[in-house]
Amino acid sequence: MADTRYLKKRRQTWYFCIKVPSNAKATIGKSDITQSLQTRDLTEAQKLRWPLVADWSARFEVASGSRSWSAAEIEQHAQREFHQTLEMMEEHSHDDDTTALFAELEGDKLANKQLPERERALTVARIQAAVGRRAALSGKSFTAPTVFGRNAIDLVTLQPVTKPKKSTGLAFSNAAERYIEETQRDTASKLTEQTRGQYEAVYRLFTQWAKDPQLADIEREQVAAFLDKVATLDPHWGRSPQTKQRDFNAIYELYGNHETGLSNRTINRYATALSLVWQWAKRRSALKGENPFDDQHRKIGEKRKTTKYPYTTEELKLLVSSPDATPSKQTTKNTLAWLCLISAYSGLRLNEMCDRKTTDLKQENGVWYFDVANAKSEAGDRRVPVHSILIKAGLLDFVNHHKDEWLFPHLKAGGPDKKRSWYITQRFTEHRRKLGVTRIDDRTGKERVDFHSFRRTAIKALERARLPQTEVAQVVGHERGGITYGTYNPDGLDIKALQEVVEAISYPELEATLQ
Repeated sequence: MADTRYLKKRRQTWYFCIKVPSNAKATIGKSDITQSLQTRDLTEAQKLRWPLVADWSARFEVASGSRSWSAAEIEQHAQREFHQTLEMMEEHSHDDDTTALFAELEGDKLANKQLPERERALTVARIQAAVGRRAALSGKSFTAPTVFGRNAIDLVTLQPVTKPKKSTGLAFSNAAERYIEETQRDTASKLTEQTRGQYEAVYRLFTQWAKDPQLADIEREQVAAFLDKVATLDPHWGRSPQTKQRDFNAIYELYGNHETGLSNRTINRYATALSLVWQWAKRRSALKGENPFDDQHRKIGEKRKTTKYPYTTEELKLLVSSPDATPSKQTTKNTLAWLCLISAYSGLRLNEMCDRKTTDLKQENGVWYFDVANAKSEAGDRRVPVHSILIKAGLLDFVNHHKDEWLFPHLKAGGPDKKRSWYITQRFTEHRRKLGVTRIDDRTGKERVDFHSFRRTAIKALERARLPQTEVAQVVGHERGGITYGTYNPDGLDIKALQEVVEAISYPELEATLQ
């Protein structure tokens, strides 16, 4: 049998697993450690597990008190504490008196003869940081200590003990930039501009806060400290146009120590974004070992979902009106009227309508239809026949009247992804609320209806017409379930049959009010 000690396979990927000894659980805070080895190859997983076994075994021994931190480990932690203390005092603008008081309070800790060696070295590091700041405030130079612990000098070489660094020469900022470039190169994996902007903002924060470390030198403790720091930011810290021009300290000064801070869900998104950079580098053999960004997620409660509803007949009568087929000028009002009517009688998504050009309105075998391409899924690329109600309302006259490239030329692109639906979405929400068409979920405080509710209403009408789901799916752009039709008839229904499906959408009470 294959040797799978400390290994577990999940969805074809191997994971490192080790139980935390009972005498270390209180300190570690977990009963089991599980880390992805990011490989499907058992032989590679078997090699990768042993450094992790050694590393975690050492951590367990320290946590249980059966051994102390090594002198090299203590010095590494103390050096980091020294620099972080200087950053803290600068962020809080400590003057000479405040810095002196800080050093005095830290000095009192050294009176405790039972202070563990690591805690003593950290205390010394904080005191030395205060001494260095006082010197700088008075215009004097200060040479930072090379050691902080009592056992930090090797008795043979008489040199400071240091923990050797793992160096790959690949800085975090460079890896993050290359990861984004590669992701954006392929349209199948491309991030939306909004997601890309969010990732890049997190990468800038970490690069500036951590002084752009090499990937191999980043440690879990450092990542946890960063996430703790940014967790205090104002949830809206990134909305200012000037944010990209500000460094970490300026951002923290403006938005740090916020009463609410970022949600755990947002912090988890930051940790995921950072982890993706490490994973990208490891796939290129630039790194080995543990991903310091993994397993940094904060606990979140189960998010209550707000169920969205279709519109009632009364709501439809308020929202849908006869649009002008030959307006003298394209306006938000007549554009919105057409969008509402088309969606109610086709189930088309808002983006699908806004992205249509006049050339996308085609005819085949006497049937006019919308040719929807480049949808958000393969099933979304489809032909949607034009309902007779839309023909009667003058859709063909409308298209021939303005003779523009776009079906709705009044729309302007906006938002991070430059969507043509960006502004009209906001206008519709204002229009809907002004008419009193609102349904609030008492538990979440969120709206149960929106523009997408036109699509829900159309699908509801088709279901009440007792149409098969596989036929409705071809009109609304959903995957056809099952192998029988999806695999053996990929072309689906012809245009005449699709027209019959669309014509099943009917709202008798609404149609009586349309002129």
